[in-house]
Amino acid sequence: MPIVTVSREYGAGGLAVGRRAAELLGAEFLDSLLIEEVARRLGLPADAVERWDERREGLILRLMRSLEAAHPEYAMGAELTLEPHEPLPDPDRIGRLMQEVIREEARAGNAVIVGRGGAFVLAEWPGALHVRLVAPRQARLGRIMERSRLSLPDAERSLDAFDRKRGDYLRHHFGVDWTDPLHYAMVINTAVLGDERAARLIAQAAAGGPA
Repeated sequence: MPIVTVSREYGAGGLAVGRRAAELLGAEFLDSLLIEEVARRLGLPADAVERWDERREGLILRLMRSLEAAHPEYAMGAELTLEPHEPLPDPDRIGRLMQEVIREEARAGNAVIVGRGGAFVLAEWPGALHVRLVAPRQARLGRIMERSRLSLPDAERSLDAFDRKRGDYLRHHFGVDWTDPLHYAMVINTAVLGDERAARLIAQAAAGGPA
């Protein structure tokens, strides 16, 4: 049964293409379900895990964690985007647990896994198909603006921030350059093919049928 990982530039249609490929393959689609499972194992709300999904621990958070350990009465007075009474997050632990869940899902078979470094977690996984979705910047901005109702400047900031955070996350956990096409069996420009054709191409390759 096929295992497909989908790496995606922000705004290249990873969710839509991944979901459609899963439908065509009759496979489980794993995106938010990964977050929910990690949250369950950590005993945290899913939205708390989602805020730190695909993000590495930065300098400010490391300093706050050290401060919290030494002086718990002062740590929570520092500035960080947390909900009231939410403990300091541990992005590295979330990342490690996410890798564990991805491997478990791969053992179960027949899944399309979007993001979270799936191509690197399962780099040596027999028969896994690793795909990267890309698109020109303007096409990605157009999709982001339409989907999120953002102005062009806000969409540009969002695009740059998401791609930077994802690249930092993957370098931190796997020491890789996620833009290197040699990590993937297929690199698909969704602006050229469109979501449906991209999904069908992935499904055909994963199922071993003709392209």
